This record gives sequence, structure tokens and C-alpha cells, in this order.
Amino acid sequence: MAQGRTPSQTIGPFFHEALRWKDGGRVTFAEAGQAIVLAGRVLDGAGAPVTDAMVETWQLSPLGRTPAAASGDAKPHGFGRVETGPDGRFRIETAMPGGELPCIDVAFFARGLLKPLRTRVYLAPLEKVRADPVLKALSASERVKTLVAEPTAAGEYRWDVRLQGEGETVFFAA
Repeated sequence: MAQGRTPSQTIGPFFHEALRWKDGGRVTFAEAGQAIVLAGRVLDGAGAPVTDAMVETWQLSPLGRTPAAASGDAKPHGFGRVETGPDGRFRIETAMPGGELPCIDVAFFARGLLKPLRTRVYLAPLEKVRADPVLKALSASERVKTLVAEPTAAGEYRWDVRLQGEGETVFFAA
């Protein structure tokens, strides 16, 4: 009895096909807020682009609340999902999260990962981020800067993510 072929990767090329989401890079809310763009690259341990990663984001509304379902709102829960391109780049259009310290929770899915890597990106100056109680163990470390997106002249927030190796982004245990 001949056996069929099985994928060699834990996630494989079929992963994206089932999870593609048209307009997943546009996070909308029922309430108005400051429009922002979070853009960056996903890199492996050698600094090469990860061309087939999936980036998912969750965030508070512009008023700092967990968004409630709103009639006709495409993404009322502050959720986004995008794939990286051939250069490892991703881009998410959203609104500035409300709250004392604006941040977006992020998960990365990629080949070779049995479980997603989870972290958060802060949209505030490093000095303020160091005071976050969630980062108490990292506050004095230089690694905390891997969680901070830098505003650019183009009006975007730039955040490059390193999955491992030197300059590895800080990831949280699930």
C-alpha cells in the first residue's frame, strides 16, 4: 500500500491559503481615532527576510476600550492579519490604541514554528515603555527597545522583528 506525500514543514505552504484575509491589513473601529500605520520587516536569525510569515494584531480601541461588535463594522474587535511579502515586509493600517501606554499585541506564525511567537509593540517613547509593569524584568535591559516602534518622517511607525539571534525581539510565554 503506497502512502501519500506529507508536507515537510509544520506549517507548510498551505498555511496561508486557509488564513488569507482580504483587507486584513486595515483594522477599523466603530469610533474615530488617530490613523496610524505600523510597518516593518520580519527577519530570521541571520537577518534574512522571512517571506512567508503571518502577522496577527489585537489592540484596544482609540478610546482605550475592548471594541464591542458594531453593526456593519468590518473588524469591530481591533484584529488584523497580514502576510509578509517577498522582502519580509508587513503593513497594517489602524488607529492609535487608547490608554495610558499605547501598544498592540502581536503574534507571528511561520514555517518551523509549532506555536506562534507572541509579543507586543509599543507606540510610545522608550522612557515611558520602561515604566510598564508588564516589562518589569526588562526595564533596565537594552532588549526592551526591541518592543518599541519608531515614528518615521513618513508618518508611519517602523518596527522590525527579529525571530532569533542577535537583536532578537522579546517574546512572551503563552
